[in-house]
Amino acid sequence: MEKSPITLMIKHIVLLFAITVSVSAQQKKLPQGYPNTDRTKTNLNNGWKFHLGNIKGDPETIGFKDSNWTKVSIPHTLKLVSYELDSISEGWEQKKYLREYGWYRKTVTIAENSNKKVFLEFEGVHNATELWVNGKKVGNHNINGYISFHFDITDHVKFGQDNLIVIKADNRFDKTIAPDPHRTDYVKFGGLYRDLYLVTTNKVHVTYNWDKFDAGVHITTPTVNKKNGTVSIKTSVTNQNNTSKNCKIITKIINAEGYVLKKIIQQIKIAANTDHTFRQTTSITDDDFHTWSPDIPYLYRVNSVIYENNKPVDFVENNFGFRTFKLVEGKGFVLNGEPIFLIGVNRHQNYPNIGDAVPNSFHYNEALQYKKAGMNIIRLSHYTQDDEFLKACDELGLLVYEEPPTWIEWGDKLWFSKLESATRTMIRNHRNHPSIVFWGAGINHRGPVPQMQHVTKEEDPFRLTASASSPWNGIINSGITDVYATMDYNRTQFAESDFEMVMEHGSSPNAESNQFHISRYKGSKKNIAAIAWLGADYNHLQKNDNQFTRDFMTNYAVLSAYRVPKPVYYWYQSELVPTPIVHIADETASKNGKIRVYSNTQEVALYHNEKLIGKQTPDNDITKVNLNHPSFTFLFDWKEGVLRAEGINHGIKTVEHTRHKEDTPHHISLHFNIEDKPFYAGGSDLRLVHASILDKNGEIVTSATNAVQFSITGEGVIVDNGTANINPATLFNGVASIYIRTTETPGNITVTAKSKGLKSENIAIVSSKFNTDEIQKNARPIFDYPIIKVDIGGNEQLVEHEWSAWTGTNSENHTLKHNAYKNLTFKISSNDAIKWHKNSAVTGELGFVSADGLYTEKGELKLEIVHLEKGEYYLETYHHLAKRNHKPNNTIEVVINDALGQLAKPADDHVVNFQHTTTTGERKPLHVKSLLTSDGTNPITIVFKKKKENQELWLNGFVLKRK
Repeated sequence: MEKSPITLMIKHIVLLFAITVSVSAQQKKLPQGYPNTDRTKTNLNNGWKFHLGNIKGDPETIGFKDSNWTKVSIPHTLKLVSYELDSISEGWEQKKYLREYGWYRKTVTIAENSNKKVFLEFEGVHNATELWVNGKKVGNHNINGYISFHFDITDHVKFGQDNLIVIKADNRFDKTIAPDPHRTDYVKFGGLYRDLYLVTTNKVHVTYNWDKFDAGVHITTPTVNKKNGTVSIKTSVTNQNNTSKNCKIITKIINAEGYVLKKIIQQIKIAANTDHTFRQTTSITDDDFHTWSPDIPYLYRVNSVIYENNKPVDFVENNFGFRTFKLVEGKGFVLNGEPIFLIGVNRHQNYPNIGDAVPNSFHYNEALQYKKAGMNIIRLSHYTQDDEFLKACDELGLLVYEEPPTWIEWGDKLWFSKLESATRTMIRNHRNHPSIVFWGAGINHRGPVPQMQHVTKEEDPFRLTASASSPWNGIINSGITDVYATMDYNRTQFAESDFEMVMEHGSSPNAESNQFHISRYKGSKKNIAAIAWLGADYNHLQKNDNQFTRDFMTNYAVLSAYRVPKPVYYWYQSELVPTPIVHIADETASKNGKIRVYSNTQEVALYHNEKLIGKQTPDNDITKVNLNHPSFTFLFDWKEGVLRAEGINHGIKTVEHTRHKEDTPHHISLHFNIEDKPFYAGGSDLRLVHASILDKNGEIVTSATNAVQFSITGEGVIVDNGTANINPATLFNGVASIYIRTTETPGNITVTAKSKGLKSENIAIVSSKFNTDEIQKNARPIFDYPIIKVDIGGNEQLVEHEWSAWTGTNSENHTLKHNAYKNLTFKISSNDAIKWHKNSAVTGELGFVSADGLYTEKGELKLEIVHLEKGEYYLETYHHLAKRNHKPNNTIEVVINDALGQLAKPADDHVVNFQHTTTTGERKPLHVKSLLTSDGTNPITIVFKKKKENQELWLNGFVLKRK
């Protein structure tokens, strides 16, 4: 295995850890069918010792004493900061602020097995990384702070003993690492801010995706049709033994319910110390086929097990989805054959106070918020983001535009070389996510860069590239990229010839700016997307000139910095979500004589103190003409009392919303940002506690200025360093927020919030045990049951592809033994002579099944299934009359005798009768779907009867599979 790009150039950042974790290859308790191999993956997030900055002595050595260091968990930021970045006075280049380094120490026990490979896998460290194991230098990684990488530490560990890991995380200014040395509109927070794993494998194992082009697992779907799709999987395996090894790979395609649909097997001898890439391709068809889309984000699993001499030694599993997309004149962006206009937001990963050190639970929850708003695309600005957020987008159905870390300017040859490497790593690491559709291939604001376009297309020719342009400099079309991606904060001109997306457009809490831009871009089929700047408010440094005056935190996003929805969020819901909604905007948007109501109903009636103000249709404004559901603006000077809005469809009230005029603060209401997921003990997980200041009517007082003091008891702590003005917490639009983390012990946690003059409030949560075994934690059952497909016919039959043949003559072979289950036997009998038909020309789906079969002219046909394992099964039988110049038989009765008793039913799955024997059109042949229950002992019989005399009764084949 090649190592990820490592260099000995940096002598900066160091992280050190000192707590013990035992890593062994014991038999794991895994769900049904999940492979148990030599691979282990242990989460190392908890229990580190940390020191910020320089220190006397040699912290990388085994004898160094770290007893006075701070105990921390990962994700970890070097330094907590205030909501307003400590009011620091520094320019966008950020040469000094937070440009420090930190040491982390930890002791890990690795099981006795010197034949294993051992790796440390990092998901992200700002900005460069230096690693020691047991006092010995392993190497440096100083390519980029936003990408994943790993170190091979096999030669440095002591098997069966404690092993000291020391990491120096260096966030100091480095002009060779993008986005340094230039100004950026985002802060380079420091720390070991994403997950860290210890991985052990056999010397025969699947490599890391980012090792090189043919490395790890690469999944593509080269053909996607309406009823079927082809998936191609490349899996690269290395043999790091000094002798060749006989290797086999078994790859299973698994549906969302866990059932194996296809199994692909290949074998090869891999020479000593070499790699081999297995290339496997198969197709999914008919009822097993589903596309991935924002409406139905159907995910399959690819589970590949590597065998050495028939012993399972390694495995990998990835999700994928079938989707196809292209740009079509007159239609715009077309996904799975259907035009779709993309609406969403830009996303920065950081949160106030903690910077980029965001737990996985927050990544998923934020994606879920955007999905609930009805959005279908997220731009990851302006850098590679956490894999956990992309997994959430896969699962929820959010398309993604991802880009490498840049902003406005670029550097020298070395700088570009590292950016190119970071781009390749980003693509290789994230290429299997079906959510990703666009890669950025430009410098943000400046437009397309040939080098980045070429690198991106070399790595991934299947996705679209976006130019990352602006209307104030550079070319004003897509250039060498696929899509002209521009910015629009006022009213810029469209490209004259290319497909265009507004990758950044203006946003306002009252949604007026969002509506203007989205409507404008929806007006042309050349425009494919409108992506607001931005999803959640974020920190940025003040400019170092007098051209603009800006705050340290933005205030115009769809969500607050703590991810609390603003009024504009509810407009997105009214525009994009089909469920009826009516929402009166709060007083941050309903003010100055205008009441804003967001609804997807035909009319809204607004009442004040139960007196009708007016009944209106949506705003009839040229700036909103292309929207599905413009807002409703009522001219009313609201000074007191209650507003009630009724959403009306076809004259009938379907939904309503009530809002009181905000009064003085009365009490506090608490809630957690995540309430439906486990809160894991150990310290690596977080929860936000939101304290809303309410009046006597339960309305949030958005103008309140109270300070809120939080306290905590039980197995939790407040995230605060005492110097960042975190607690007491300041209100933003009436809500104060604070982070809590757990102790190492699972248990009850109670948070109390107090504010002068208000009644205090408590809220409780229970933390759960954190499982460090990543394989066990993420494993899902695999139901690997046979799918039996049998094509019946006489001699010289043409057997349907990938089906097994049951070939017979008029006098023999009425029994078929099948090896899918032990002693499984199928028997055909009749009260009349059975005749076998060898081949006719029949067009249509499953035409080769339809073209032959067995039949009886006067009697019934009985299919008997013997020795079928206990369980429930789907059976689909086919009954097309294949002989020419005959009238098809569309009337069949089926009588089933199984473990549940007898069931008689007509053959009614074909809906419309078949009229010709030579074709079934694009349909399957006449078929019957049945559900069978086997007790594992008694035979099952299925009797087919014809309802009309003088018609032949046919059986062409069948499919039998577990329910």
